[in-house]
Amino acid sequence: MAEQWTIKVKIASMDNDAINSKKGTKWKPGDDLTLQIEGHATINMLKQRIALIVMAHPKYQSVSFGGSEPLDDVTKLQDIEGMANGKTMDLVVAVPPEPEAPPVELSDDEGLATGEEEALPAAPSADLISKELSDADADKQGELKGQAIEALEDGDLTAAVNKFTEAMMLGGVSAMMLAKRAEMLLKQKRYRAVEADATLALELNPDSAKAYRARGKARRFLGEYALSAQDFAQAQTIDYDDGVVDMHKYVQTRTEKLRLKAAQDAKKAEEEGKAAGA
Repeated sequence: MAEQWTIKVKIASMDNDAINSKKGTKWKPGDDLTLQIEGHATINMLKQRIALIVMAHPKYQSVSFGGSEPLDDVTKLQDIEGMANGKTMDLVVAVPPEPEAPPVELSDDEGLATGEEEALPAAPSADLISKELSDADADKQGELKGQAIEALEDGDLTAAVNKFTEAMMLGGVSAMMLAKRAEMLLKQKRYRAVEADATLALELNPDSAKAYRARGKARRFLGEYALSAQDFAQAQTIDYDDGVVDMHKYVQTRTEKLRLKAAQDAKKAEEEGKAAGA
């Protein structure tokens, strides 16, 4: 049978964040642990024993001897210079710092909208939205919608939007109608108008996936990436569409990169400020 060593382990420091929150620990810095372990045991085996006592995962432990650097997990106790039965080792329990992310490289968004947009098309008032159409107005509205669809099929976006707007301004406007015009406006790259129509549509029907998708696309081209990602997430939850997966992923990635870059820039500015004041 291998000889058992009695090892003392002094807790040099202990980070409470490294302790199992459900179990807790009674141990504190300055305390000594006494363990029985074979001399051929590795540092990792020692850490496993320590983990059961102080309730800190081995990955949060650093063990050293005689002022050395933290010992490698595969190092055997008997191979450590000066180490022997009855000796004392030092323990640091801490959550290691997260590795610093490399500087974020943010490429230009070539799809970003530039220049001035046309004025917003006429928007129906609350009274028009709730207005009940007469039979004649309902027939007229249906006719105008048909003309708008014909113009859309012919590639005449301006005529399509104008005819659809005429139909809307007769009254009895639904969320579906607003979302439909938003899709037409999207083809015209009138992104602010898309955002306005889709937002109004969602006020009428908060579960309109079509409106969320249209607004998500518009906000992507307006550079409102975080809001776009939120819209796409809502749309995909209501009615999944493979057609927006790539754009959704793009705005999510762009949002995270912008967040990281802002944090890095703030940290850099803080460090430069401290250096200048030193």
